Amino acid sequence: MHWADVEGSKLPPEPLIATGITPSGPIHLGSLREILTGDAVKRASESGELLYIADSIDPLRKVYPFLDDSYEQYVGMPLHDIPCPCGDHDNYAEHYLAPFLETIRELGIRCSIKYTHTMYAEGDYAEAAKLLIEAREEVAEIISKTTGRELDDSWYPYNPRCSDCGKMGDVEITSFEDPYVGYTCGCGHEGKADIRTDDGKLPWRCDWPARWWMLGVDCEPLGKDHAAAGGSWDTGTEIIKAVFGTPPPHPIVYEWIQLKGKGAMSSSTGVAIKGEEMLAMVEPEIVRFLLMKTKPHSHIDFDPGLPLLDLVDEYDTVEARYYDGELDQDTQRVYELSQIQGIPEYPPSRVPYRHLVNLVQIYESADEMWEVSMGDEVGPEDYDLFKTRVEGVKYWLDEHAPPFVKFSVKKEMPEVSLNDKEIEFITRYLTELKGSDTWSPDSLHALVHTVAEDVGISKGKSFGIFYRILLDQKRGPKLGRFLMQLDREFLLERLEEVVE
Repeated sequence: MHWADVEGSKLPPEPLIATGITPSGPIHLGSLREILTGDAVKRASESGELLYIADSIDPLRKVYPFLDDSYEQYVGMPLHDIPCPCGDHDNYAEHYLAPFLETIRELGIRCSIKYTHTMYAEGDYAEAAKLLIEAREEVAEIISKTTGRELDDSWYPYNPRCSDCGKMGDVEITSFEDPYVGYTCGCGHEGKADIRTDDGKLPWRCDWPARWWMLGVDCEPLGKDHAAAGGSWDTGTEIIKAVFGTPPPHPIVYEWIQLKGKGAMSSSTGVAIKGEEMLAMVEPEIVRFLLMKTKPHSHIDFDPGLPLLDLVDEYDTVEARYYDGELDQDTQRVYELSQIQGIPEYPPSRVPYRHLVNLVQIYESADEMWEVSMGDEVGPEDYDLFKTRVEGVKYWLDEHAPPFVKFSVKKEMPEVSLNDKEIEFITRYLTELKGSDTWSPDSLHALVHTVAEDVGISKGKSFGIFYRILLDQKRGPKLGRFLMQLDREFLLERLEEVVE
């Protein structure tokens, strides 16, 4: 049974599945794992609701590497009150949320969206905040017990926002008279914060169980950092039982996605592949496939270089076998959960990604590539798929392809010097090619070996001749497929130019 079906079977009818993140930076593939995990379980449950909570009231914790020094003045302020880095969005939080929300839409994820700054402003947290503050000694004891960190007697489960400087970090609560907390700020200001509004917020270890309780969350995927001993999951489960009298939601712990050779993806360190960047390289079904085929508790080593081509090949193979009825039950379910909305009635016709890596570097227009690849064999909907993949290959070549896969077919004969033996090789190859009835990658490749042996030059040198006269470089793509992809007349003319 697929992992999503196993998790879905543990939930009540019509479950509420919650996920969320603090939009403090670019939201990357590792963060997408959380909401895609929730989406998969919702689909497996065939009912219920998926809720995404944007922690937009969380303060900016530091000036991250992707920010300039002007953001130093905003450290400690809620993200929704900080200016947008590019100026095109309402605030800092929206700057990072907007592309993420578009990404999840393209991934076929249908969910409700809540912003915590709005939830606090509208009083959603009011009752939970009051209960937590009234039970602050018990809450402090729970946190101290689970984390091993002692909290002093002045600690409150609430972070006021200074009404003068607008920051939360250096604010100390001095009193509580429901619904107000009195405070002093490091800036010198003294004031009161209304816990029924967005004058402040609960600290994360209290905010999390509070939202489970007030929203009635049944299930939540969470990263392994939260699930570590003494982490916020341990704290939250004790708080929701002690203060709110209800059990915690069902957890689904997920592992990190590692960026090959660089470590776990993290916005704050810049080690990340953004969700929108993934969709610029591959179709959304393939992004889903990467996560659907891997159990949440297993880490993923993601390499956007050559291994990306292996991922696409794997998806294409699974898709073809799905329609042939050749998949086991789990892999069949992986394919189904990878689809954006429903299973296509007919198997999509996809041109192999590797094939397009060559075509994109040979031909200028998608129409030319289409003619070489498919001709008139398939319908317009497949042409749309084709164009999407062409654009993905172009992006991959520009941003992530290793240098050795890149080439440029020279429209004019490069200035190369060939010796008599090499010219004889091309002459014999051209003669044999003109007299051949077959023109396929295998036959073109095999002919190189045959002629090289007859002429008496090494196979490596014979391949190199083609790369030199066609690309003006020593190495290139797999030769048989590459020659097959070239315009036939162009290839013949180039070979004839060599032997003239």
